[in-house]
Amino acid sequence: MNRREILKLGAAAAVLGQSSTALSFNKKFSKVRLKKNVVLVTVPLGLFEQNYREGKEKNAYFHRFFQDFKDEVTYFSNMRQPGFGSAHEAEHATFTTLLYADRDMHPDRPFISLDQHIAEYSLQERRHRSIYHKVAGGGTNCSFNSLAQPSPSFNDLQSLHEHLFTHVDMHKVKMDITKKQFILKELYNNTKRRWKGTQEEKDLVASIDYKLDDLETQLKWLKVRKPKMQPKFDANAAKNAPLKHIDHNFTTIFHALEKEQTRVAMFQFSGGILRGLNEIHYGHHSLHHHHYRSEYVEQLTTVDSYMMQGLSNFLTQLKESELLDDTIVLFTCATADANTHGTKNIPAFLFGGGFEHKKCIECLVENKKVRYPTVQLYSSILKQCGFQDTSFSGNKEIIPELFQRA
Repeated sequence: MNRREILKLGAAAAVLGQSSTALSFNKKFSKVRLKKNVVLVTVPLGLFEQNYREGKEKNAYFHRFFQDFKDEVTYFSNMRQPGFGSAHEAEHATFTTLLYADRDMHPDRPFISLDQHIAEYSLQERRHRSIYHKVAGGGTNCSFNSLAQPSPSFNDLQSLHEHLFTHVDMHKVKMDITKKQFILKELYNNTKRRWKGTQEEKDLVASIDYKLDDLETQLKWLKVRKPKMQPKFDANAAKNAPLKHIDHNFTTIFHALEKEQTRVAMFQFSGGILRGLNEIHYGHHSLHHHHYRSEYVEQLTTVDSYMMQGLSNFLTQLKESELLDDTIVLFTCATADANTHGTKNIPAFLFGGGFEHKKCIECLVENKKVRYPTVQLYSSILKQCGFQDTSFSGNKEIIPELFQRA
């Protein structure tokens, strides 16, 4: 098989990979029954740092948005992941704690994001093993499966709602899945007939096997009727001004949890989030590289406030529905300072999930040595989800304070 043929097969597999949920049945791992829902929220380029750094648990965000969750939130001061520089390349590593370019240098650290690790190595109890929603689409991918492939994302509110709550022609869907299975099996057989043992061939076969498992699971869930919900939002308005209508996005994820359609979700602010904000006069790039100019900082704070208020309203929905204790919500970023895109002292807020919350946990010791890196927080989340093996990206240590009573 020559390179052109491999690329053609790879392209075909990639097209087929744009379906709903990525699944992997890796036999090396015993699957767990999840004890908690998990929702990850991120802004890859970071926030205006003074609003979350100053005052630690008394910072501006606590004061403005999280007053009602005093006993259900932990803020991590000076959180960071060693090995990250100050560059955009750290964005995709938000939930992997490993740079994509460095993955081959660390064979003991699988390149997979936290959401997909939880989704792939837990029992499938919901129709959708995970949901990856990019508000306003575009931007860097932050969700990667166990093959180091980016997860398919829903880039607008309407497609997300339809995926979760709109009934479809089951016969048509079944025929479509069957067609994809046939094509993938033909790709597999053709690859095996010309097998030379190259890495490209191995990667392609692994991808095909991965997708076939996904399709088989989709077929099983066709027997279970989806909940039907009419959208309560204006799709065009939400598309043209995503931040102004952000509560609809969060509410859709909330209903996905409430109606038991998924247990794992990633919510990412990215791409054109500034669309439709008449009060914002500068571009996305200018606001982040603000150099502390007052007019830029004021508008960046406004943008951040839309996001944090949406998160606060989402937490209120979970709390009023008695789901917050059963749902781990983590807000964090790969970069800390939106101005320089540094990766030290990133924003990290952990909500709900039944943890023994401590308001603030210091992640550095006095000599500025890292006490709790980001990956240790992720292993702690695995433990709270019910994983006995808390190994993640080469680490299995947890943050003990999260499990100790005050």
